Amino acid sequence: LRDFEVGEIVPPMDVPPPSMEANRPMFIDDQWLNDAIERISSHYSLEDTPTFRVSPLAFVRCSRGGKTRALNEIAPLLKERLGAAVIFVSFNDYSNISDWEMADPIAALCRRIAFEARFDRSAQFNSFSNANVTAYHIIEWLKETNCILLIDVLNVLLSGATNCDLFGEFLKNTFLKKSNRYFAFSSHVVGTTTQLSTYMDSFNNRSVYICELPLVHHVVDAATIFRWEDLTVMEMIYYGLIPALIYEAHLSKTTNNSGYLPFERRDAAITLCETTGLVTNESVVELLSSFITGDKRSILPPLHELMNTGKRRLLQWIPFHMMEALICFSERLNKELKMIVKSIVSLFHKFVDDQHLSGKAWESLFVITLLIRLVT
Repeated sequence: LRDFEVGEIVPPMDVPPPSMEANRPMFIDDQWLNDAIERISSHYSLEDTPTFRVSPLAFVRCSRGGKTRALNEIAPLLKERLGAAVIFVSFNDYSNISDWEMADPIAALCRRIAFEARFDRSAQFNSFSNANVTAYHIIEWLKETNCILLIDVLNVLLSGATNCDLFGEFLKNTFLKKSNRYFAFSSHVVGTTTQLSTYMDSFNNRSVYICELPLVHHVVDAATIFRWEDLTVMEMIYYGLIPALIYEAHLSKTTNNSGYLPFERRDAAITLCETTGLVTNESVVELLSSFITGDKRSILPPLHELMNTGKRRLLQWIPFHMMEALICFSERLNKELKMIVKSIVSLFHKFVDDQHLSGKAWESLFVITLLIRLVT
């Protein structure tokens, strides 16, 4: 690792907010933004007491679900409203986590904080990827500055890191316990919230609040926002009513470029299920039951990140993801269950392909539900 000096980075208040793609439509409305800002602001002013623990805020959704965009939208508004330093870091995309960093998650986070505060805005992450940035550097750099830290896809780090209890302590002590300090994060899976709660306070039950990201419920609004003139309700449901995923699907369709959709993470989750012996007749029957119940315990753990997290932390299917999983899993099932699973997939495809808004699409959905009831 190369030596690092705090002189390489700007003061905390001078860290700019994250940039956004200007040509992308809004995935979240003003009301949701205002509510999220209000919730973060109210926690930001609190501090730990002997009887109260400040809770961080989590945004949970599947890959390409709009988590990063939400944090990007929030960052400049928080800075303007609270007059605090707002620092956005990511363990995805341009600053993907490296395997060797998993041994020291505190340094991995500090390295990314330093990168976001770099003097040279044209520098790429590789210029900081081997910098020896420590907790001491960041604490000394922050001093008493009012600060909010926004962490994108924290689950990518916590899923494989060691010494996570020390990481939780660092986050808690530096960005949560004091007033005018706070952090929020995004995750592909709801389980990250429980993990982090344990790492921060294994005995004191520090909770994590989940802030639901908005869904699209009106086809006319979605068709206008995403410039998808022939968008149907069936297609919206197939993509889980998730604004970002609907937009990516339209880009994929109009440009004939499948790279917009998150196949890589989906394929990795499916492969993990198959290679670790998780796919059995019994586990797939349980998985099918979750279409109706939303019970997280019925879903193979690697598939959690392919679901949407709804009210009461129930998981909701995103058919776009689940049909591929079911097709792959069907080859490992007995003859009868394989036939049922393939019928469910076929019916879902008929559902989404109905461009005539006929009753047949809803009949397909009814038969899907009936088949699942019969087999579970």
